[in-house]
Amino acid sequence: MSLYRNGVIDPDKYQKYRITYPKNLYDAIMAHHAGQRLLAVDVGCGTGIGTFPLLEYFDTVVGCDPSAKMLATAAQMREKLPGASRRRVSFQQAAGEDISRLFGERTLDMITGGESIQYVKHSEFFRTAARLLKPGATLAFWFYADPVFVDYPKANAIFKHCAYEDEHSFAPLWPPEMDLVRNLGKSIEVPSHEFEMVYSEVNFPLRTNGAHSFRVSRQDCTLQDLRDLISTWSVYDAWKKNNKDSAEDVIDALIEKLKRGCGWDDDIKLNLEWETALYVARRRQT
Repeated sequence: MSLYRNGVIDPDKYQKYRITYPKNLYDAIMAHHAGQRLLAVDVGCGTGIGTFPLLEYFDTVVGCDPSAKMLATAAQMREKLPGASRRRVSFQQAAGEDISRLFGERTLDMITGGESIQYVKHSEFFRTAARLLKPGATLAFWFYADPVFVDYPKANAIFKHCAYEDEHSFAPLWPPEMDLVRNLGKSIEVPSHEFEMVYSEVNFPLRTNGAHSFRVSRQDCTLQDLRDLISTWSVYDAWKKNNKDSAEDVIDALIEKLKRGCGWDDDIKLNLEWETALYVARRRQT
């Protein structure tokens, strides 16, 4: 069971510092959506970061998540919406593979999963999605992995080592599903007898060329911004639990290694672009 499902992650910190998704992501998904726009369901919705933008495109949106703590924050964010929008979005506690108890067969126009499909049981989830989606409806999911220091290649090697190889840092704490995130979902097999893959893209900045519909970047990122982002990782909460008596915080140690290795000071402003992937599939007309 992942740290996420166990409710270890602080939902308020998650909402404040987690990556948000650009409008061009949703525009790219909708460009390949051939169905109606009545009802969309966002699985693994967390605090609603990926859920609320769907209101621009669908009459009704439902976010589903197994974590009651995440959903409590999502409900608070919902209350900040104007009345008309607030009435069109709701949240339900359910894992992605269990949403069939909430919706009837062939009633959904879209199912989305932003940085969440790594947590579901894939065979069960895809069967459920195929059962609930209308013929011609859309299943879209996406991932983002590590930030890439566009102007400092050496920083990328240091960051990867601290995050995934250093046994005194985060390396021993990552759950198995992180492998799916790191390869940006390329090993996930969407059943071809039930879905047609109509669009996919994978972007490893500095390694892949060409235009991408889904790009997450940040200009003028400070070291404090980087600290805040890493603090939303589930393994950071696990590290703190396992190292209550440590004299040095693991994120501070990572930042210091970056500063020493790259000659940065505390005032450095960084140009970051994240590794990303987007997959859009259409329910076959069966």
